[in-house]
Amino acid sequence: MSPSERVSERWFLIAVFAAIGLVIATSFVLFSLQTPRPPPTGNLTFSTASVIDGNASFNVQNLSHGPYVYSGFTFRLIVNNFAVGPVALGPNDSATAVTLGTTTDRISWIDADGDGAVSVGDRFLVTGDRAQLASLSDYEFDLQWGNAWAARVFWSTY
Repeated sequence: MSPSERVSERWFLIAVFAAIGLVIATSFVLFSLQTPRPPPTGNLTFSTASVIDGNASFNVQNLSHGPYVYSGFTFRLIVNNFAVGPVALGPNDSATAVTLGTTTDRISWIDADGDGAVSVGDRFLVTGDRAQLASLSDYEFDLQWGNAWAARVFWSTY
């Protein structure tokens, strides 16, 4: 192989690697210029839970693909990684009692518009049984629609 053939072979390899680098760089730039997709929204989202006088409340903040009649819902209450449920969601303004260990808590759904369906603006209350919720505890409330999806909210009583 003559020296001129070696030089032309080197230039050919340099050109190939430069073309590959250019394609990679262009792909990276075009990908980074895309607008980010919005995060997927759930069918139902809750507001942040508020703890007042030792009891929690939260509202339905967003709802899509509804309305959802309350009788199709079940819920789970998880306290410090111990769960109770699924339990059927009770009707408007009722208090469903759930017992976890030696503690009984009550879950209430307040139908703000009176349509019998869980909708935006409806309120959920999680209270102790004639007392405050257990102190120094982590809570999770999961509202499940059949086997299709669940909405969750978390709070602590520290």
